Amino acid sequence: MWVRVILGLVIGGTVGALLGYFGKCSSGACPLTASPYRGAVFGAVIGAVMLFGSSSASQKRSLDADLPADSAQQAAFEITSAADFQKRVLDAKGVALVDFFSHSCPPCRALLPVVKSLGEKYAGKAVVCKVDVEKNPALADRYGVQKIPAVLILRDGHEVDRKIGLRSESEYAAALDKLLAGS
Repeated sequence: MWVRVILGLVIGGTVGALLGYFGKCSSGACPLTASPYRGAVFGAVIGAVMLFGSSSASQKRSLDADLPADSAQQAAFEITSAADFQKRVLDAKGVALVDFFSHSCPPCRALLPVVKSLGEKYAGKAVVCKVDVEKNPALADRYGVQKIPAVLILRDGHEVDRKIGLRSESEYAAALDKLLAGS
């Protein structure tokens, strides 16, 4: 990880210095082009932040990667394809909570611990899963998902509730409890 930060500093600093040398700012107020020294400093900071951020993004894991193989079916998991969705959600019958998300969406990332918690709380009672809209755009289109995070609650494969945006765990739990009580 530190190698990436240092690499970002060097590359960003070099690009910033070149911008500062060749792209003179007439007012002198532009941080990247005012002088080669200021360009190098600002470029280095920008480069380090960009490469440091991309290293953490490249370490994304699926929800069930840290669960034992036998409990991954019971707790929250990530859907990998339309066939997987059919098998694990629609054919399972009963109540399901499906979170349509993207790794590049900050509210979606904030919802991750809530979905994990719901998966553990409702293990054996309801299916709790996530669908990455970037990897499965056909599923998002099929359910008309235009804004994320979008949490769909299904009963026997049919949508009965939809919550758009980040909500509290208790709101999702109340919707699941309502459907489970009516089963």
